[in-house]
Amino acid sequence: MAAFSETIETSFTVTEPRKFGTALSDLYPKANALQHAADAAAFAVLSVNAQTALSPRNLTVRMHSAGDKDADGLQALLKAHGEVLISHLWKSPMPLHFNADGIEPCLLAGPDHANRRPPNGAFGLAFPVQLGAMGNGYVILFDVRVEMNVNLCLDLHRKAIGLMRDALKLEFGTLTTSELLSEREIECLQLVGDGLKSEAIGDRLGLSVHTVNAYLGSATSKLDAVNRIQAIAKAIRLGLIS
Repeated sequence: MAAFSETIETSFTVTEPRKFGTALSDLYPKANALQHAADAAAFAVLSVNAQTALSPRNLTVRMHSAGDKDADGLQALLKAHGEVLISHLWKSPMPLHFNADGIEPCLLAGPDHANRRPPNGAFGLAFPVQLGAMGNGYVILFDVRVEMNVNLCLDLHRKAIGLMRDALKLEFGTLTTSELLSEREIECLQLVGDGLKSEAIGDRLGLSVHTVNAYLGSATSKLDAVNRIQAIAKAIRLGLIS
């Protein structure tokens, strides 16, 4: 697998796991359930701050599975691909898959499926989570062995968003749903509400169909909706779209 990366002019630091109170510890069963659903060996939840003139981008480890081996795997991933993770987070909601050969977007359908599906054998998945003012980051699963497909990947991503949202909510307090939706997610919801299909939305916004569907999926999850129709209805009630 070719490395999905370009050199970017930035730096990042990694903040070691902190000792959290009982509230965040209560999220470990939810994280473990996500890990087991993917038949993964370990998990990690990372938050990423924006870069400013005075501060480099910072990867903060919010949660990770216990064990020295798990911690070593996380550190190895961040050392090898930390810059890629940060760069990708601001560009696309598509999951990334990685193994010893590199890291790249995980496309499970469409014309590029044959060349860009997760590799055979164990691999890792990094689900980007974009929660606007609340925070951004990744939920990462290591050594995933389940046979991956589109529906399972979308379900895992939805659960990853929920896990990250709960972790940040416990640490920083509750924000309104409208603060969690990104500008792109709102744009995609508005255009779906206007009757456009994903292909037409992609043409309008200059995005791939995969990216449009990923934005719509994350918006649906953040609105706690069961499908796009319900997500549009909730967005209208909240005044996010017309």
